[in-house]
Amino acid sequence: MNLLIPPPRRGENNRAYACRVLRMNIMTLRLQPGEPLNEGELAALLQMSRTPVHEAITTLHNDWLVEVFPQRGTRVSRIDPALVKEGYSTRLLLESALLKDVAGKIGRSQVQQLLAGMRRQEELRDRMPEAIDEFIQLDDEFHRMMYFFGGRGHTWLAMRGLVSHYDRMRYLDALDGECDYERVIRQHREFCDYLLMGLPDGVDPEQAIGAHLTSFRGNLMAKMALHPGYFTLQNA
Repeated sequence: MNLLIPPPRRGENNRAYACRVLRMNIMTLRLQPGEPLNEGELAALLQMSRTPVHEAITTLHNDWLVEVFPQRGTRVSRIDPALVKEGYSTRLLLESALLKDVAGKIGRSQVQQLLAGMRRQEELRDRMPEAIDEFIQLDDEFHRMMYFFGGRGHTWLAMRGLVSHYDRMRYLDALDGECDYERVIRQHREFCDYLLMGLPDGVDPEQAIGAHLTSFRGNLMAKMALHPGYFTLQNA
């Protein structure tokens, strides 16, 4: 089991740490869809008892990232196409409303924080695929800041489980070399302009957000054919 195991954060208890590490490895497909999870093995890797690992798995189960089968074991959930579509629809709805409401209303210092992350993405653009993890993390951080700067921090936190299958699909696109990094950076730059200056005439927020989120549309069936073990199937 080749997991990415960062150090604990200051004040982070074992349950929160185990949850963060397992979520990170599930979202980046180091823990692959359908892969069995052994609490004892994970506890040894994380150098803690099994109790916080068990609690973390329960949390991830509630976020649809882990499947628990009584007396049969636990595994990473496979990517559910229905949840991919629901996650996309949720983000489209929420972020379209966010962009419409917040455009032109955040301060220059907040935009500078967004721009700093975008510039780091530009630096990573020519280092793919080895820099995929950091690029995706910066993308998530850009959107997280949009929510928090727009006064919707609780919305961001509440929706993370629902959009987890969409986000794994997005990561799979990157691993397969199908992420247009230049397009992502260009659109982030446009969002920074909108948030600082307001929406120009003729820019529809739903179309702008939709163009940013639609990487999976049109290739979902191809992904399922290429990675059949990663996805749920009807009646599976």
